[in-house]
Amino acid sequence: MKQGIQRILRSLPLLFVLLIITARVMAQTCTLNLSGVVFDEYTNASLSFATVYLEESAIGTTTDSSGAFLLRDICPGSAHLRITHLGCEPERLYLHLHADTSLVIGLQHHKEFLQEVTVTSGSPDQSGPELRNTLTSQMIERNAGEPLARILEAVTGVSALQTGSGIAKPVIHGLFGNRVAVLNNGLIQAGQQWGNDHAPEIDPLAAEQISVIKGVAAIEYGSTSLGGVILVEPGAPASDPHLHGSVNYAFQSNGLGHTLSARTEQATPLFSWRATGTLKAVGDLKAPHYFLTNTGVRESNFSIRLAREWTPSLSSNLYYSQFNTEIGILRGAHISNLTDLQSAIGREMPFFTEEAFSYSLNAPRQSVNHHLWKAQINWLLSNSRQISLSYGGQLNSRREFDVRRSGRTDIPALSLRLLSHQAQATYTFFGIRGIRIKTGIQLRSDGNRNDPETGILPLIPNYARYQGGLFVTWRQKTGPWTREWGARYDLTHFRVTAISRTLPRTIVRHRHTFHTGAVSTGVRYETQSGWVSKLNAGLAIRAPEVNELHSFGLHQGVAGIEEGDPNLKPETSTKGVWTNQLNFADNLLVELSIFAQYVRNFIFLEPQEAYRLTIRGAFPVFFYRQTNATLTGGDLTIKWEPTPNWEMTARYSMVRGRDVSRNLPLVFMPADNINFSLSRFLEETGPFHNTRIGITARYVSEQTRLESGQDFLPPPEAYFLPGMEVESHISIADVNLRFSAQFINILNVQYRDFLNRLRYYSDEPGRNIRLSFTLEF
Repeated sequence: MKQGIQRILRSLPLLFVLLIITARVMAQTCTLNLSGVVFDEYTNASLSFATVYLEESAIGTTTDSSGAFLLRDICPGSAHLRITHLGCEPERLYLHLHADTSLVIGLQHHKEFLQEVTVTSGSPDQSGPELRNTLTSQMIERNAGEPLARILEAVTGVSALQTGSGIAKPVIHGLFGNRVAVLNNGLIQAGQQWGNDHAPEIDPLAAEQISVIKGVAAIEYGSTSLGGVILVEPGAPASDPHLHGSVNYAFQSNGLGHTLSARTEQATPLFSWRATGTLKAVGDLKAPHYFLTNTGVRESNFSIRLAREWTPSLSSNLYYSQFNTEIGILRGAHISNLTDLQSAIGREMPFFTEEAFSYSLNAPRQSVNHHLWKAQINWLLSNSRQISLSYGGQLNSRREFDVRRSGRTDIPALSLRLLSHQAQATYTFFGIRGIRIKTGIQLRSDGNRNDPETGILPLIPNYARYQGGLFVTWRQKTGPWTREWGARYDLTHFRVTAISRTLPRTIVRHRHTFHTGAVSTGVRYETQSGWVSKLNAGLAIRAPEVNELHSFGLHQGVAGIEEGDPNLKPETSTKGVWTNQLNFADNLLVELSIFAQYVRNFIFLEPQEAYRLTIRGAFPVFFYRQTNATLTGGDLTIKWEPTPNWEMTARYSMVRGRDVSRNLPLVFMPADNINFSLSRFLEETGPFHNTRIGITARYVSEQTRLESGQDFLPPPEAYFLPGMEVESHISIADVNLRFSAQFINILNVQYRDFLNRLRYYSDEPGRNIRLSFTLEF
């Protein structure tokens, strides 16, 4: 009895606390209303039957025919609101509820046409629209394990120039390499000027979104972007004080590949932060009839971003990322003598093909370490004026290992170290009548050094690059019209220290100074009926890069010898793009874009008829040449939703490149291609929502616009790749699980792709099943 009374007395403090909490909860007035409208970001049409769920209160509803919703009797405080709709990327919002609240929520229902309105500062009605083709983080996660350029193929008009299966560079309207600017968190990616077999050293899974920008908006990012600009943006940390994040795991059957990535973020009283990390391991890929020996990949990546708002008008952020990869190069692409090389090109099965699968990475292979850091300060001088200051640096270390004699395989045949610094200051002004003016100054320096341990003449010489640029853009939105123009000027100076190409070997010093720039103008007209017409025209002058000027030797990644030309002149490009978007009754959308471009002094890599035998083996030879060229083509996207549960999408792209000086086709132009998908969305069942099953198909025609002798092999035949997709979302309490399965080349078709530099030696990978699981918390 006495012990029982003692236990009751010990429990009294706890009971007292529980009574207080219960009294406070009972006394809390839960009478707030949360209302809003859910709409399609592309068409601005309302979205009916969207699910709106308040996680903390476990209450939810669906939108009516006008897209409106209302939640009643909500308690004040912090809350998480989740919005889902068939065919849309789910949205999750963090709210502070202290009074009745009304929201306007846009969902990404038409991803194929996504146009994002970006507001730099000021009120939304003061800023004109900046049009982008954008891939969101969820779209990126579905393709986890793929390189950046392959993921970007989801954007109409974008292809991938490949070196085997692990290396890919984006191609926009037939242009690639130095003509497509890749920006990682606002910094021009260093190392891309080394050549076309160097994939951007960027982890796509660290990005919040990836955008392709064309037209006047590209002026801000340099005069080199004759094809376009790719922005890889990590996104700002969330303002939510709770710890949130996601874990993604992807498996691919071809190569038995595993990709694990994680993201965490939180807003603390000191600063907001976001951290990401990725691990990836892929073994030998398999063509339909044999293994592609030594085509594995290893990756380990990390990034962190810190942000703080010091005052309502002053904010800053710091960013650091590290990218580490090892990439195997197909062993059968490196041949020791001329006789075997002639036999290897076009061979049905590559030399050195092993019969068993392996995760091992042997020579030839690449090892790359890339560090990037950036600091930025944003100062809002007033509601209409903002200054932004930033500094960023990059350190890129690249080592390439070849099959070498006398036990020297572990000594790199190429060892480059590039240190880059970039600084920028911009001033943005929001004026009356929808005017926005942005101007800025950019400074950049690059220093490249070769490691002498290789014992081989370097492919890229030691060099220093100094560049300064000025730009200004103007935009005005009045009613249905948006007008814009931009201009920039760049001064680029190279100091190159090379080794002579002839015997006896001597040190040769070169100096190059280039004055380049760009001007661009555009107009956009939008009607209430859903017709949007955009016309852009521009002139751009691009200076040749160091690899185009001074490459000399074996480019191990592409298994070819490349020679630059120190006398190359800047390219001058004139381009026009006309795009029309039509919305028919909200269920049929069509986008047609046509372009024409004339490039004077177009720089291209020309295959030579003769092979060359070196002490490292026998290889095909490529020279950098110049000519006058035209590029024309178009992109067509059609999306039809006959019912709310069915969706059909078709995309067609074509490019025509012509060497007008010699009346020849341009080499390495993408072949015509069609991508098709048909999807069925299933109704919500318990915790399952946004469940989709679909079929896909990709058709790439034969590149018939080449003449005999322009390439080492005739273009490969056309190919057709059918596939399937399944995805679903599972929501339980505050946990959201996304699952997707992709069946790629489901019929195990044997084919070779014209844009793969290793198509001379092997087929493309065969059937592949990719599974992706993403857990959000």
